[in-house]
Amino acid sequence: MTPLLDYLKGIDPYMPDAELTRKPLPTPSLRQLSCFKEVATHRSFSRAAQALSMSQPALSSAIRELETLLGTALFDRSTHHVRLTSAGEAVRPQVEWMINNFVQGVQDLQQLLKYQADTVRISCIPSTTHLLAPWLATWQQTHPMVDLQLHDMRNDDLLASVANGSSDIGLGLEFTVPPSVETQFVTEDEVMAVIPAKHRLAQKTDLKWTDLSDEPLVVLSRGSTYEMIVSVLEQQGVGTSHTETLSYTESLYALVQSGLRIGLLSRLYTQGHQNDDWVTVPLKAPLLSRRICLMTRAANGSRRAIVQECWDYLRENMSSESPPNKRASKAAA
Repeated sequence: MTPLLDYLKGIDPYMPDAELTRKPLPTPSLRQLSCFKEVATHRSFSRAAQALSMSQPALSSAIRELETLLGTALFDRSTHHVRLTSAGEAVRPQVEWMINNFVQGVQDLQQLLKYQADTVRISCIPSTTHLLAPWLATWQQTHPMVDLQLHDMRNDDLLASVANGSSDIGLGLEFTVPPSVETQFVTEDEVMAVIPAKHRLAQKTDLKWTDLSDEPLVVLSRGSTYEMIVSVLEQQGVGTSHTETLSYTESLYALVQSGLRIGLLSRLYTQGHQNDDWVTVPLKAPLLSRRICLMTRAANGSRRAIVQECWDYLRENMSSESPPNKRASKAAA
């Protein structure tokens, strides 16, 4: 086993119990890790040194020290380029996570000292915000001093944000989740047809994909859901020759409302968009759905207490059938 793999075993949260008795290797300094991160980002020693406000010889020395410590080269260097080695690519996500958590920890410490508060950073894909917001509002009522920071982003960015520690908790699609991320299933999100109210298919309670043959369609062009829809259209012989692709939900609904197209999008995107000019009908045979999950980086005992508390609350409650405001309405009735 190489020194690099030895080192990675020392920081891997899934390390076998037998490895726990190993003598720990020397720990890289934050300065060395920061130098590595900036060189990896800029692919230039001079630009990285400028970003860190340090001399290039000092930065080069820090990188050499880190490579000696890990027992492997992290960069291929020449007069024309600086590239990460395979070992450098392997450790980069872990280094970014370590730095992000250190920076966030310092910020949390400063905030605690100034405001007696703490921070929880939460990210979600846009279509799930309405699922998450009511539960966060309820949790915030019992934690008024906690600074809840909510960001919406694409699913690929969300997965990376949770994996590298930029986000404490995420709510997104269970597609290609890295092993370092823990998940909790919340709901299934099926693909629906949004049909002009006067269209002949609007009276149906559900549709087969083949019912859409020769119909003018419109789908959102971004993300893995688009790829899933296009794949099923092709498999079912419907094809995509009559399919328009758009970037925004508002544009899709405008085409449906005008009677020009039938829209195909996930059920979560149809909630909150109700209008007498269209109806939403489930698409079956085959049923196409995506799994929505809560996500957080696997803790291994290192998760901040306030993040753990928020994670436990969301995990225990968000798999219920209705958000807290609707539960209260039902109870009152």
